[in-house]
Amino acid sequence: MSKDLSAKQVADRLGVELATVYAYASRGSLTRRPGPDGRRSVYDADEVELLARRARPRSTRRRAGAVDVVIGTTVSEIGDGWIRYRDQDLVDLVSWCTFEDACELLWTGELSGEADQHRTRPQDSVAMTAAVEHVVAALPAEASVSARLVAGTAAASPWIPRAKTTESAIRGAALVIDALIASLALVGDAAPVDAPVAARLWPKVSALAASPARVQALDAILVLLAEHELATSTLAVRVAASTRAKPAEAVQAGLATASGPFHGGAAVRVHRRLVEGLGPVDDSLIAGFGHPVHQSGDPRFAPAIERVLPIASEHRREVIEAYVGALPQGDPPNIDAALAALAFAAEAEPGITEAIFVIARTAGWLAHAFEEADELPVRFRGRTLYRGPR
Repeated sequence: MSKDLSAKQVADRLGVELATVYAYASRGSLTRRPGPDGRRSVYDADEVELLARRARPRSTRRRAGAVDVVIGTTVSEIGDGWIRYRDQDLVDLVSWCTFEDACELLWTGELSGEADQHRTRPQDSVAMTAAVEHVVAALPAEASVSARLVAGTAAASPWIPRAKTTESAIRGAALVIDALIASLALVGDAAPVDAPVAARLWPKVSALAASPARVQALDAILVLLAEHELATSTLAVRVAASTRAKPAEAVQAGLATASGPFHGGAAVRVHRRLVEGLGPVDDSLIAGFGHPVHQSGDPRFAPAIERVLPIASEHRREVIEAYVGALPQGDPPNIDAALAALAFAAEAEPGITEAIFVIARTAGWLAHAFEEADELPVRFRGRTLYRGPR
């Protein structure tokens, strides 16, 4: 009798991501059936062995017309299937570090094991938080998440001075993240003001109880999204920082860029399709699959989805597994799909994924802003190639 294997065992045997295992099952290449505990699926070992003997190339599509900007940095490095924060492998980091640890690493280049010392003290942010909440409350009820975040950081800016020391820079950076969290409406039971970021953010994301597994899943997503080299929004932050804009104001450049549907808003589209029970193809756009850099698979997806699936109800887990297993055009799911899956599992309102992305990525944005402060001011000066009539 053939032995049953877990999804992780199958992935290890085939040398693929978990998402690819789900895709094989959805296409009928592997037989999936309920395991002994009734929650997790198991796979036939003989089928897995046969599949292991077959191989097929992945998509190598590249976006036409892409403009590459290359600058030197010590913040992070990425390649096809791997990401490093300050030369630390991200998949390894997320297995043990918290979002606070990731912030410390990105902002200082060190992992002291005492990242809590950089957390803002309640007295540091009381007045700022009150100002943020007052400004955001004045927005129309239909204001988008993006509008709330922009208004909140603008209101917080007077409380975040231009940094003169490393310690003041880190305190200011933590205040920016506090301001972003304060910009969001509370839908669950508030966490203590001195709680970690993920614990304070969860009740802004979901009305479900902040169980350890749920908070840990959110924390892992924050770590995985904290930095991704010179993404479009990060470039915008560095351009703003090169003019010597204050950190909170440089972050606003990132907020504006991230608000677009093809960047910070990408997971919003996936979340809506999960809620509506639709597949990943939306008017010829493929939501949550493929990546221009990680063409062999986004390394962030597997560690994220491994933490998200256990917190989802049985029905929502099945919807998530069906979606990420679709594999349109052969492209594996990316971090946007995992982020949307978290929001879906949390029974959150559409749009919250943008806030989670922004709060996480602010860690990387600020690391780049600090680094840019040591470069030549206003060094980004592009040129255009005129293509109009003469």
